[in-house]
Formats: sequence, structure tokens, C-alpha cells
Amino acid sequence: MTAEAAYKNLVNFISQSVNTFLSVLKILVQSKFGLHLPKAKSERCIVLANGPSLKASLEKHPELFKQYPLICVNTFALTPEFETLKPKYYVILDPFFWKGTNEAIAATFKSLQEKTNWPLNLMVPKRAMNQPIFIELQKKNSSIILTPFNYTVFKGFPSLAERFYKSDLAMPQSLNVTIAALFLGINMKYKEIYLVGADHTWHENLHMSDENILYTKVAHFFENEKEIKFVPFLKAYPDKGTQKAHEFFDIWSRTFSAYFILNHYAAKLNCKIYNASEISFIDAFERIKLK
Repeated sequence: MTAEAAYKNLVNFISQSVNTFLSVLKILVQSKFGLHLPKAKSERCIVLANGPSLKASLEKHPELFKQYPLICVNTFALTPEFETLKPKYYVILDPFFWKGTNEAIAATFKSLQEKTNWPLNLMVPKRAMNQPIFIELQKKNSSIILTPFNYTVFKGFPSLAERFYKSDLAMPQSLNVTIAALFLGINMKYKEIYLVGADHTWHENLHMSDENILYTKVAHFFENEKEIKFVPFLKAYPDKGTQKAHEFFDIWSRTFSAYFILNHYAAKLNCKIYNASEISFIDAFERIKLK
């Protein structure tokens, strides 16, 4: 081993040790012990990301999505498919949903309250359970089952990370709600998870203005493409301002990397994730076509 390689290994070991120590402290302070997810009652489930290509998947295979438990995310309740498909799980991760103010978010909770007439596990981070918006939602609609999970990010030695993942005490960093939805599917013990609508083609919709402001088109399957406009790419709540180019690509580098972590973790639990999206830049999972 060269001196340079030995130095890199030492630096990596020290970094992993420090991150592991800090992550364990976070778990002791932030995570709720004894918190467990509902267990799968079938072998397969489908995760519905809200990318534009989900529209094609739903149109091509309308009956397929009625055969398996569905995990949907974010503003899916605003779509007609929310009532027709009746998803079993609904994942919300972004604090903006319970701390921010936005017409789409207000409409999402209104739709959840008024339209949910089947048992729905609304899965939210444990720290959000006491937020008035969720308490009020459960009071007004008994069909909604608030289901908390520990969103405590573990960084450090992978072997220890997997132990905490399995105990529902920690998760990989989820810079996109799709990561969280897949992780929860794994930990609910589904053996096959099919991912659809995960285009992840944000880089194709970027524009840098002459004022060095990064703009993007954030497109979802339920929106009219002609009506989607470029908007400033804002920092994540509660930070203010717009993302810089290097920040954007760093975030999405870590996002795509997280899918490889998930794929490795899923294999340890004898779970297989298939990317069945019509269009997708995610290269961590085996690609298949829905039949």
C-alpha cells in the first residue's frame, strides 16, 4: 500500500468514526425507540413518484395499479387517481408541508380530509406528529391513520447504519421523498418494490439567468406541460434564497447516491427494487417495463 493510499484510508476511518459517533448521539436524542412500521401483507408494492412519466404509466396499465398496495407522496391527493386508486400509504417528508404556507399544500390537506374514505396510513416524520395540521386532519377523518417514522439521518460505518435502519431508528439521508418512500417500503418487509414516475430529469429543465439566478421547471404528471413555467430554484425550507449551480448538483449527486445505498440495503433484506418508470435517470435499480 502506498503512503497516499494509507493516508486516504486513515482519513476515511477517522471521518467515518466521527460521523458514526455523531449519528449515534442523534439517534439517542431524536429517535423514538420502539417505533415500528406496519408490516406488509403481500409480496409486492408500487411506489408512485410524481414525475411526468407517471401519466403514461397510469394510462397504459390502469388495472395494474389496483392490484397492489400503493405508496404515494407529496401532493398526490390533488389528483383524480387518489380516489380511484386508493393508495394504502401516503408519505410526507418535507417540513414545508407542516410549517410553510402554500395553496397547493392547503389544497392537499383539504383533499386528504374530504376524499379519504378508505384506511390510509399517512406516514410522517416522528417530529411532525404533534403539528396541529396533522392532529386536526386525524380528528376530522378517522380513515387516516397517522403513522410516524424516525427520520434520523445516519452517516458513518455502513454495517452500523444497516443495524439502525433495520431497527427503524435511522434512515439514509432523503433529499427527495422518493428515497424515504422506498426505504419505508423495504422496512415494511415488501419483497418486491416497483418504482414508477421517478423521472429525475430536473437537470434538463434548468436555466441560469443573466443575473446568476438558477431557474427550473418543476413538472408533475398531473400538470399541463404548456402551463409549467420556469421558477427560481429555491433553497430547502427553512433556508431562504435560491440554489447556486454547485449546490443544485451536489444535492442531486447525493440523491442519486442514496439510491445505491437503498439498493444495497434492500438486497440485505431480500428485497428487490425495480425501476419501472417510463423515463428515469436513476441507475441504481434494475430497469423493467410494466406488463
